[in-house]
Amino acid sequence: MAFEFTESENQQIDRLLSCYPSKMSATLPLLHLAQKRNGWIGPDVIEAVARRLELTKIHVADVVSFYSMYHRKPVGRHVISVCRTLCCQLVGQESLSDYLRERLGLGEAMNGTDEKGHFTVEHVECLGACGMGPVAIIDGEYHEHLTVDKLAALMDQLEAS
Repeated sequence: MAFEFTESENQQIDRLLSCYPSKMSATLPLLHLAQKRNGWIGPDVIEAVARRLELTKIHVADVVSFYSMYHRKPVGRHVISVCRTLCCQLVGQESLSDYLRERLGLGEAMNGTDEKGHFTVEHVECLGACGMGPVAIIDGEYHEHLTVDKLAALMDQLEAS
C-alpha cells in the first residue's frame, strides 16, 4: 500500500510550508514526519514527500541517503544509535557494542535488528557529545556516560513497556 500523508499531517505540512521560503526547504521536516509514523523511509515515502513538495524523487532519495537519522529499511520498536568515534571508543564504546551484539544475537554485525523486532542497533559517527562518552541515542534521547549496566537497565525498561 502506498504511503499517503493523513489529513492531519497535511495540515501540519501546510503550516510548515508557510515558514519556509521554498517548498524544498521543508524536505527534512516532512521526512521526519513520515518516519515518525511509518518507522522508516521507503520508496513509497520518498515518492509521497517528493509529490507533496513538488520535487523529484531522486532529490528526496539523495537527502535520505545523506543523513544517518533516516532509516532506509524497517527498524525495531526501539532504535539504539551508538557513537563509534575515537572519543567514545577510548571510554568504553566497544564494551557497549559487544554487549549489544551478544544480547541481541547480532553476531559480528555492527548494525542490525534482533529477531523479535524489539531493538535495532546502528553504529554512527560522532553524536556531538565527545566529552560525555560513551554516548548513544535511544529512541531519540541522548544517554551519556553509558556503561553496560546502565544500557542493560535501559533496555530492560524498554522491553517491559
